[in-house]
Amino acid sequence: MHTTSLSRRRRRVATLGLIAATAIAGIVIGPLFAGAQPAKQQSSKATLQERKLSNYGEVLTDSAGFSLYVLSTESKGTLHCTSTACVTNWPPLLVAKSSKITVASGVKGKISHVARGTKWQVTYNGWPVYTFIGDSGPGKWKGEKIVAFGGTWYLVDAAATTNAKTPVKSAPSSLGTTTTTTPGTMTTTTTTTPGGTTTTTTAGY
Repeated sequence: MHTTSLSRRRRRVATLGLIAATAIAGIVIGPLFAGAQPAKQQSSKATLQERKLSNYGEVLTDSAGFSLYVLSTESKGTLHCTSTACVTNWPPLLVAKSSKITVASGVKGKISHVARGTKWQVTYNGWPVYTFIGDSGPGKWKGEKIVAFGGTWYLVDAAATTNAKTPVKSAPSSLGTTTTTTPGTMTTTTTTTPGGTTTTTTAGY
């Protein structure tokens, strides 16, 4: 009986050790695998959403809230961003060919796709869409109006329903410099930049 009890105890210890080893392996291996290929490209479906940017209104984003962009030379759906350098800096929004693309209620344009390798690249009103490696998180738009890889990159108007109106080529009229003068007192100058920075300068008489 003592021998049987000891054998059971040894098997229990061995089982717990195997579980612990598996858990540790999951912690170590998991992030390495995830980092090898972006999650947005592994997903079986891509949800397009809209997000309000303070300077550009409602723009198109991926399921994680990252801003999406189009390249000015790809209005007809023909891919020109094909080099390794281009797709590294501007990762295309890819989905599996068997996937169904879903959209949020504020996304009004026509959703389709174009073949890129073994996957589909999502298109919006005929434009292939991309994220930008320089955007550190949701709500960023550092890629807007960058000239690179044969064209200019623009944010995407989530409410656009035509090809021509899809790129966001100008910020709302709220951008710029506004000067207000009160006779005999002071002048206030407010400057708003595309990066969302507002500077107010007040000068007295």
